[in-house]
Amino acid sequence: MSELEMPTVITAIANPEAEGFVAGTLYAQGWNVVFRAIDWGSLQSYLTANSAISANALLIYATDLPGASKQLVDGLQSSVRQVIGFSIPNISDGDYMSLHPLPAVGTDLISLVRGFVRAPMVRTGALTQRRPRTSKVVALGSAGSYTGCTTIALNLAMELSLQEKSTLLIEANFRAPSISPLLSMRNISEASSWKSIAPHLAVSEITQSSADQLDNFMNKAIDAFDVIVLDIGSISGLSNRLTDRRWTSQVTTWCCDQADELMITSRADHLGHYRLGQVIELMQQTSIRAHISFTQNMKSSGKRGENEMARFLSATTALKPIRIRSLKEESRSVKAAEDEHATLVETNERSNLRKAIAELAREITL
Repeated sequence: MSELEMPTVITAIANPEAEGFVAGTLYAQGWNVVFRAIDWGSLQSYLTANSAISANALLIYATDLPGASKQLVDGLQSSVRQVIGFSIPNISDGDYMSLHPLPAVGTDLISLVRGFVRAPMVRTGALTQRRPRTSKVVALGSAGSYTGCTTIALNLAMELSLQEKSTLLIEANFRAPSISPLLSMRNISEASSWKSIAPHLAVSEITQSSADQLDNFMNKAIDAFDVIVLDIGSISGLSNRLTDRRWTSQVTTWCCDQADELMITSRADHLGHYRLGQVIELMQQTSIRAHISFTQNMKSSGKRGENEMARFLSATTALKPIRIRSLKEESRSVKAAEDEHATLVETNERSNLRKAIAELAREITL
């Protein structure tokens, strides 16, 4: 299975409701469910007759499979790419090991299976568990290029800090990191954790060298801050990235599984709407745990702006986002802030754009 290939799945679950839930949920994500065994004999026959397909497949079984045992399942490890076991309520687990409770909702199931695809040597429930927390984690992703995603993330973090919320802004746009240039800061990535840049505001960067410690870093940050804002850049090709093992996809995957909110930013013009449509089409086929919101940036004034907003609402409401917001174009204020390597509140406190982002910050902390 290549890094970007969608998984092939074999199910071996006797309970029809449980099997239907697993197979149907994964099929809806575009994963190829090639065989659905109802007992040990049919599973073994399929694996023997289709060894090439089976070698690249995930076998998802449950302890209720007639004729199966721990020893027999262990003997299949070399015949398939990965084995995932679920316990079934009111069915004895016997001597099976490394079982997972069958998730109650599709997003948890998908998150678990994606974790096995990305990290096949990890066999613990930690792949999907969310730590109890009081902090908020908001990831900003861009539907296309030049959407102002980084500008929004930077100013959102500043506004949160002005509300006396301890805030961490994380540069996680590996392809085009922009926070450091906007702030004219150097060596952010060299800090062991984060750098304080203003009262209640710190900044950090995730790089290839630190990506393997992402979970530990984020757990530490969650304990230390009230709000964490991540700029993850473009989210094009999201479904492939969620099963991609490369380090460049780790933060995106973490955010989709663990963030409270994934805010998708887009431009209001024709090309921006087209790119947004592509992302929405993908999101309709991709289940994630994080709540989705949409922010339309650079909206025009007058009648044209009304048309842009109507088109934006029509495109986004189908995904039932927790928040839909638009920000009017205010290039002069943005340019002034960029020239000063500062935020909007520092260069033009009365800016309408600044006020809109401040209101967004208040909504997030409610």
